[in-house]
Amino acid sequence: MSDTTTAQNTNAGDDSLSMHTGWWSSGWGHVLPQHQGMLLCMVLGTATVRKVEGDFDEVVQQIVGDSREGLFRLLGDDLNAPVMWLDEEELESAESDEEREEIRTGAADHEATLTGALRAAGMPVPTTVRELVKTMLDLKLVAHEDGVWSMPEEFPLPEDTLTLSEPVLARLRKMRHYAYTEPADQGIVRHLIDDLDYPAEVFTSLDRLVTITGEDLEKVRAALEQLVETGDAQLYRGDPRVVAAAKDLPAHQRFYLVPDWETFNENRLTIRRAD
Repeated sequence: MSDTTTAQNTNAGDDSLSMHTGWWSSGWGHVLPQHQGMLLCMVLGTATVRKVEGDFDEVVQQIVGDSREGLFRLLGDDLNAPVMWLDEEELESAESDEEREEIRTGAADHEATLTGALRAAGMPVPTTVRELVKTMLDLKLVAHEDGVWSMPEEFPLPEDTLTLSEPVLARLRKMRHYAYTEPADQGIVRHLIDDLDYPAEVFTSLDRLVTITGEDLEKVRAALEQLVETGDAQLYRGDPRVVAAAKDLPAHQRFYLVPDWETFNENRLTIRRAD
């Protein structure tokens, strides 16, 4: 498993944990229990990279130890802890009854998605953390043979493994689109904020934005389309100005990029570098 990133494990001295980046890009967090699925991917990804051998209990003991505080409390006091669909902390931090109801409904829908998909595939529905590991084995997100844990270079996609409803498929498509556009989107945003200090408008071109962001032309087009779709900006060309679509602009043609900073600041949390 070479496709990993690492995060510092504060519960185990200076050791680090390995996380298969395919967890996010594949979309399994939208299908499996979000928090526990991610933690199991981290623990078993670490077992893969460190070549930790043994059954699941032995692997958890070697990597996590006896502590279930902090991050790992989400795995429960023991590995027979129930699968968690509802995030109690998120529920407690909700600011209104309406928001709390949305959280409960979302958790119930998430559970129903996996329950229905697994039953349709003739697979058992996990009720504990230990059973969730078995589900991940059945879904081929991880393998365990002769005491050795491994993960594939690329995770199978949820929709290629299970039959999912159209709302879930739409959510996966949207998630992947944002992942695709994010580098170019962030490059454009950094240019507008850090280089130009929140301009009212910019007269630019796709070619110039490709150079500035370091991303390819189609990603820049997609990022601009997303800025327009979310209401963060509008594109114009010509004199008098007419609304332009990024997909129709030649790479060299200049156009006006007009941010809507009020909408932008409502939509996003912006972090600026300190000089």
